[in-house]
Amino acid sequence: MKKMKRLVLSLAVVAMSMAVMSQGVLRGTVLEEESGGALPGANIIEAGTTNGTITNSEGTFELNTTAQSGEIVISFMGYKSQTLAFNLTTATGIGEVTLVIDATSMDEVVVTGYGVIDVAKDRETPVAVSTIKLPEIIAKSGNQEFPEIMKNTPSVYVGSQAGGYGDSRINIRGFDQVNLALLFNGQPVNGMEDGKVYWSNWQGLTEIATAVQIQRGLGSSKLAISSVGATINVVTKATDMVSGGRLSAMVGNDGYMKYVGSYSTGMGENGWGASILLSHWQGNGYNDGTQGQGQTYFFSLGYKPSDKHQFNFSVTGAPQWHYQNYTKNLSSYDRDGDGDITNEEQRYNSNWGMYKGEEYSLRENFYHKPVANLNWDWNISDKSSLSTVLYGSTGAGGGTGGYGRDYYLYDADGQLDFDQIEQNNRAIVNDGSEDWHIPGKTIGSYGDHAAVRRASMNMHRWLGAVVNLNHEINENLSFNVGTDLRTYYGQHFRLVDNLWGLDGYWDDNYNGDGFQEIFPGGQVYTQEHTASPYLFWTDKNRETDDKLDYFNTERISYMGAFGQLEYKTQKLSTFVQAAVSTQSYQRFDYHSYSDPDEQVSEKLRHPGYNLKAGANYNLTDNHNVFVNAGYYSRQPFFDDLFLNYLNEVNEDVGNEGVLGLEAGYGYRSQYLDVNLNVYYTSWSDRQIRQSGDFDGDGERDDIALFENVAEIHAGVELEFEAKPIRPLSIRGFASIGSWTYAGDVKARIWDENRNPIGGDDMILYLDGVKVGDAAQTSFGLLGTYKIVKGLSVDLDYRFYANLYARINPGSFDAEDHEGSLELPSFGLLDAGVSYKIYMKDRKSLNFRFNANNVLNKQFISQSDTNYHPDGVEDEWNGVNMNNRVYFGNGFTWNFSVAYKF
Repeated sequence: MKKMKRLVLSLAVVAMSMAVMSQGVLRGTVLEEESGGALPGANIIEAGTTNGTITNSEGTFELNTTAQSGEIVISFMGYKSQTLAFNLTTATGIGEVTLVIDATSMDEVVVTGYGVIDVAKDRETPVAVSTIKLPEIIAKSGNQEFPEIMKNTPSVYVGSQAGGYGDSRINIRGFDQVNLALLFNGQPVNGMEDGKVYWSNWQGLTEIATAVQIQRGLGSSKLAISSVGATINVVTKATDMVSGGRLSAMVGNDGYMKYVGSYSTGMGENGWGASILLSHWQGNGYNDGTQGQGQTYFFSLGYKPSDKHQFNFSVTGAPQWHYQNYTKNLSSYDRDGDGDITNEEQRYNSNWGMYKGEEYSLRENFYHKPVANLNWDWNISDKSSLSTVLYGSTGAGGGTGGYGRDYYLYDADGQLDFDQIEQNNRAIVNDGSEDWHIPGKTIGSYGDHAAVRRASMNMHRWLGAVVNLNHEINENLSFNVGTDLRTYYGQHFRLVDNLWGLDGYWDDNYNGDGFQEIFPGGQVYTQEHTASPYLFWTDKNRETDDKLDYFNTERISYMGAFGQLEYKTQKLSTFVQAAVSTQSYQRFDYHSYSDPDEQVSEKLRHPGYNLKAGANYNLTDNHNVFVNAGYYSRQPFFDDLFLNYLNEVNEDVGNEGVLGLEAGYGYRSQYLDVNLNVYYTSWSDRQIRQSGDFDGDGERDDIALFENVAEIHAGVELEFEAKPIRPLSIRGFASIGSWTYAGDVKARIWDENRNPIGGDDMILYLDGVKVGDAAQTSFGLLGTYKIVKGLSVDLDYRFYANLYARINPGSFDAEDHEGSLELPSFGLLDAGVSYKIYMKDRKSLNFRFNANNVLNKQFISQSDTNYHPDGVEDEWNGVNMNNRVYFGNGFTWNFSVAYKF
């Protein structure tokens, strides 16, 4: 027995010795591109095996291997992987390896809700896509609006920032943001009433966004959403995995200041973690009389009890107020009447003036829209996972304007004279001739030429849920099924914000017969409701006591189901996707009807669906091609279904049909990435709601509804990134589009007070007319050069052409019109400098300076009218000065300091 034990022991020693003799150790160091420093936690895997290790805090690694030669794959989230050959007979190390940032990857930012957030993957998802990651968001957002960070991508046009803080808009492939699907962590954001997005409600996005992915065309989202031009997928902060924080301060042009502080505990050993962010901003605005301020708050609580379950709760909001600027005739900007418009004159804003010694505006926007969500990710097994998100939001606020008469009184400088308006109000004499005259009180009315500032309130409550089940049938085939549920309740009414010296204002304005029956002699409004985003307006009853002009609510409910089948191999990735939905609408009007039965409209229901399919094929390790196609039957928006702002149903409105076709080619290498796409979108039975000055009162507050519109959008897009030498990065984009209307349309118009303009329906002769509001041709060239470690400079140049005015009904109501007005092309140059001081324990001090429109280029970014040069009226750069336009911002700047710990 003892001999047997000795034999076994001897054999074991011999075997161990042979193993040691045949085993080698491969060593190396992994660095990251930005700082040139160590990259801890990088994965090193021996190709074709499960043998691997990770780098330590110094970025070094040791990999034990029994192979004398072979390949290793080095990877880290957010960086491009590298495959390197090794041969232990000639060398025991690979030296230093630098990983390059992958601008197309989103893997590292999708921490929670990964089954709900439909992120396109490079060389796999067959859609045209551009990705903007956290470093670029932090560096270039500055004091600009959130849409501005997307302007350096193909077919994107951002305009109208001149309106005021948060009043910018974005168009992609010629489609406005009503027809772009905006998703926050996979949750729909576009308004359920009208599809609109108000960026002023999301001023804090630049602080909480970790990445933005623009999926042009119908996109890859499984939801039945308004993705006609593109899907903008914003991935926001969750609970950070490691502890740390950031403090920053920024100053900029026109008194701009912003302060941000954030901290995360990191995920502890008990599975809990929390993150918080607070910020404050304020500024005077680039244009005269457009000051504003606001705050952002964000809180996230994460819990991971096991590898199977992960929970994250977050809440964020951005209360704000800002004064607004509107388009005006070009001639109005010419303050000195010399026929020219200087850079200072283009800042002119006719909505503001002085009131009691302080700057005051007729037009103020104020809102607060907190959003909360709860994510639950459940790894049921190695093959199945379930992602659930519950979300809710509530909104409170609106916009102000004049009500009554004679509130457009200007002083010698062309600014509103609010003190004189108040004096005129106080001079009104009540002689007792009217029933509503109150002894000893000054009660004004329209007939007295009295004026007040009203607040048009838009309130809502929104609840929703998205559930997605993913199951892998085998290593190549998988499917997703899920549901999308939403319910929305909105309220709309007006209140008196400022009586301007009156004791009360008498009014009998109404849309129907009901208000006259409720208040036969009209009503005197004596209560002021100060506009503020910090007050949650409540109205739990149906009384009309303080509600001026109108009071209506709506209930919109949405139920959808979706499914996707996906097949993937190393070379081929294909998918088929379908979604069905039903949407119900009901309107309640307590101002226009006195009969309770008439106050409630008919309940309308519209089904919808979409079908999408696509395939990507990797020809080689460098080349890939893709195609996709889809059809979308989109339900009408609530605002299109009811006529004349009453409970009358618009029987002519049905679903809109969208057909999208797309093909693309991609090239990837260590030094050059290229994407080339072509697209074709056909849109039929479209409903367009557009604001503008259609009654000639000088205010862009009227509404036009264009029905049965057809459009064709086609084009080609190019995007590339090159790194010819290590410190230099060059990016570029180009897009050439052809966007036209196909057929004539019917139009209906209402003024600000919801009164019809023009009587019967108008016919607009739009067949072949160019679609306006966005440049159909654009290109850009961007460069970043790293001078030394931590110091870099960057230049961005963009050029826009074939920019046409939006459709105004008066220019197209006859067949012999001159077509869309083409605005002058323009180019813009931006510049920036970054300096980063690296400290111990991955701490850093960061300095950033941005200069936008460095050359102070003067340009028209938008025209609401189509008045062509006629040889009689004055012109500016070839544009008739009767056109109502916005100028884009001139030179702006910002400087920030941030400490990361």
